Amino acid sequence: MKSQKGYKGIGMDGFIARMYDKNARGLMMGIYKTWAKKVSTYIRDGDIVLEVASGPGYLAIEISKLGKYKIVGLDISKTFVEIAQKNSKEAGVEVEFQQGDVAEMPFQNETFDIIICTSAFKNFKEPVKALEEMYRVLKPNGKAWIDDLRNDISDEAVDDLVKSTMKARGITAIFMKWQFRSFLKKNHL
Repeated sequence: MKSQKGYKGIGMDGFIARMYDKNARGLMMGIYKTWAKKVSTYIRDGDIVLEVASGPGYLAIEISKLGKYKIVGLDISKTFVEIAQKNSKEAGVEVEFQQGDVAEMPFQNETFDIIICTSAFKNFKEPVKALEEMYRVLKPNGKAWIDDLRNDISDEAVDDLVKSTMKARGITAIFMKWQFRSFLKKNHL
């Protein structure tokens, strides 16, 4: 039986998605660029890449700038898909964003050469089904790159991430620390 929603927690639509986009644009672009460079070492020109839970689309956009790939972003949030489409257009890159649930992806078998999922896996309501779907849509000898926050991350490591990596200050830093500690650490598998 399919679950009512494909994620744990309150979800990322409407106001929450727009707020996340604003913070991501301001605080996480360096992280997206670093991840894009790392991931691109595994991607060849002509590869078809899927970013699962693409959110506002910044990682997919940064990857698309680094080579001749076809990039597809999938997110369960209608608002995030709309934001990602707008962000892609503003960046002048061609990335296809669509709405869908990772536990029931709207793609044919063996479609993608690379699948990327960052900072989202812990939020999937059906993580085993998500992995099965990723495997189903991945081409033989394809690769998947999954990166996420561990539930046992220390408060000190969260503080360092927010201050040193994200360079957040003031009320934004307080909000980010609260978000990591209250939601992200608790939504583990």
